Amino acid sequence: MRPGSTGLAGRTGLYRLAAALTAVIVGVMAIVTAVNVPLADRLVVENGVVEWLQVILLSGAGAICVRLAVLERTKGGSGAPDVLLAAGFAFLVVSELELPRLLAGRIKIDRLVRAVTAGHPRQILFVLVVGGLALAATVYALRHSTELLAWGQSALRTDWGRLFYLAVAILALTELFERPMNRAMASMGLPRPLLEETLELVASLYCLLAMRQRISGRYR
Repeated sequence: MRPGSTGLAGRTGLYRLAAALTAVIVGVMAIVTAVNVPLADRLVVENGVVEWLQVILLSGAGAICVRLAVLERTKGGSGAPDVLLAAGFAFLVVSELELPRLLAGRIKIDRLVRAVTAGHPRQILFVLVVGGLALAATVYALRHSTELLAWGQSALRTDWGRLFYLAVAILALTELFERPMNRAMASMGLPRPLLEETLELVASLYCLLAMRQRISGRYR
C-alpha cells in the first residue's frame, strides 16, 4: 500500500489482543512443561506442532501481503512494500520447513564452499537459487528504496506497524541468541528449543495480527 495509506496513529485494541494471546501461548507452554516435559519436547521438536503453527501464521501473513500488493497494483501503485514483505514471510516459512537442508544438506559455510568447489550439483543449485533470489530482492528494494523508507516511517505511527517491528525484533534477537538460550534451557533440564520456539511462535502471531489489522481497513 502507499506510504500515506498505512494508517493513522491511534488505539485499536490490537495491543490488548496481542497481549492476551501471548499470555495464552506462554501459559500453555509453561503448564505443559511443568506437567509433562517429554510432551513439551515433542511440541517444540524440529517439524513439531509449534513449528507448524509458525508456518501457518507466517503463511497467513504472507497471503495478506500478496493480497494487499495486488490491490495496490490495481490502483496504479507499485505494491513494493507488500511484495518484499510477502517474500520475507515466504523465506521464513521455507526456513521453518527446513527446505534448504533438504536441498543442500546441513548448511555450514565451510562445508558448502567445499561442496561447491568439488562440483556437487545439489549444493551448486542451492547457491545459485539463494544467490539469485537475494540479488533479485536487493535490486528490487534499491529500485523502490524511497517508497520503502517512507512506508517504513509511516508504519511506525500505526499500532500494527509497531507490533510488526516488535515481531521482527523478537525474531532477530532469537536468531542471534539461539545457542545461549538453548544451552540455558538444557542446563535446567528443559527442552533445548523451548524458549526459542515459544518466542518465534509469539513473533509469528504478531506478524499475522499486524497484517490482519492492515487489511481489515482499520489502519490505526
